[in-house]
Amino acid sequence: MPKRILLALIMVMQAVTLSGCWDYRDINTVAFPQLGAYDLHEDGETSVNSLSQDIQLIDLTVVIPNIAENVESKFKIDKTTGILIGNARGQKPYQLPGGYTPGVASSIIIGEDLAATGINKLNEALTRGALNPHTLNYAISEGRAEKILRVPVKDYPSMGVYMRLLLRSADKRAFIATTTLHQFEVDQNPGKNPIMPLLTIKNDKVKFSGTAILKKDKMIGRADLEETQYLLMLRGIKCTASLPFVLNNYDNLSEYGSVNVVNKRKVKVEHDGDKFIFNISIMLEGELTEIDRPEGILFTENEELIHDIEAQISSDVTDKCKRFLKKMQGEYKVDCIDISKYALAKWRKELEPRIDEDFIENVVINVNVTMKMKDIGEEN
Repeated sequence: MPKRILLALIMVMQAVTLSGCWDYRDINTVAFPQLGAYDLHEDGETSVNSLSQDIQLIDLTVVIPNIAENVESKFKIDKTTGILIGNARGQKPYQLPGGYTPGVASSIIIGEDLAATGINKLNEALTRGALNPHTLNYAISEGRAEKILRVPVKDYPSMGVYMRLLLRSADKRAFIATTTLHQFEVDQNPGKNPIMPLLTIKNDKVKFSGTAILKKDKMIGRADLEETQYLLMLRGIKCTASLPFVLNNYDNLSEYGSVNVVNKRKVKVEHDGDKFIFNISIMLEGELTEIDRPEGILFTENEELIHDIEAQISSDVTDKCKRFLKKMQGEYKVDCIDISKYALAKWRKELEPRIDEDFIENVVINVNVTMKMKDIGEEN
């Protein structure tokens, strides 16, 4: 009998504890930000923090979807200010009803002025208590990041959804840099530096404008969209995109078109005395997308034409890569193509103390590009 009473008590206790969540909150009362913008605090705006005269404050602007039924707007934009991101986040209860759960954001955009001062200090609030996913995408904006959040969106539920679709796997659609929180952390190691997609606003639309070049966590330069193609090829980031070509014939006629290519990279490094020599091989493989030429002439009737296209693209890409390398070594003076790791793998003890200072600008970098056309879209 006592055993039956004990069993009944245990069953009652289990029924009580499993019947619901004691800390239950209705989902309509919780704010889930989709997208965050980090900026240096604008002078003249109000802040609840009294340290504004001594410490550079940070503005945190977020897009929060409205999931309640029968609301006029599908999302709201909320902006707060603090000494860092965590403190700015801590001001949201003063102006948002309910709770605030930052760990679901999929993208972070950083204003270029703030990026120039360093991004690592911002990551504290992302990697400690917030438990943000390390797949969170990073980008840098030309001008203030919050302006991107305020661009009107017509064909998407919110700018948060638009940016998630724009940034995620962008390198699979074109020569566009993509960076996650995890990759940014990895690129803080000796000999490595991150790159990030650069965003701009044009005709009330947010679009890619190039790539931000960083020295560790600080933005120090930018590459435009054309330079980004060759930066990513040299960095070994596999992308798929269209490359144009123009063939100048001896009779002053031009045949031109475009090829859809996929890129690969191999790197070899040699150590000759005090000199380090990097040999980069870029392999392009692609399909002919289009060509303007005399009608009725097939490739089978002009077998040299396909070899001419391959040679022209190889020459063009080699030229542009060399031009970018000159800019990297002379202007950026950081390894943004991720080749120092190959030297570190062989001579770490010698190089690690100086790999991030006065190294990449003093090495010799050779580049060789080959192009192979695998399909011309034409039957014999």
